[in-house]
Amino acid sequence: MYTKTPVNIFGHTLVETGRQIKMFNLRLFAQKGLEITPEQFLILSILDDDSNLHQMQLCELLFKDRSNMARLIGILEKKGLIVKTPSVDKRLVNKIQITDKGKELKNLVFPLIKNSRKKILNGISDEELKYCINIFHKIQKNLNN
Repeated sequence: MYTKTPVNIFGHTLVETGRQIKMFNLRLFAQKGLEITPEQFLILSILDDDSNLHQMQLCELLFKDRSNMARLIGILEKKGLIVKTPSVDKRLVNKIQITDKGKELKNLVFPLIKNSRKKILNGISDEELKYCINIFHKIQKNLNN
């Protein structure tokens, strides 16, 4: 018989929480009429912090495979939010850079994301959040050993 112990429901709870956060943010973006997804916003945000990244680095940062990242980059490029520029030192490698239009959209969306995080974390103290993050780091360490 299946017993709902913390060990047995941990994975499901983690996946379900992530799915609910994603759906909450997708609905929020749609309600505000934004023509990007939270995932695309994250790419813009990362590129705004570091304008010297190439596609594989974005894949590693966001845990995406190459084809999925290529699709996301293509969408953002068509919208004029990013540009690909050939890297001087490596052939067949393009740097991905955010455009001024991308920066404007990122700055417009950022307060929305900030409020979303506030709602998602409502009633959770900084201490509880640090504890949770510490547990995730321990799990990651276990998986990497």
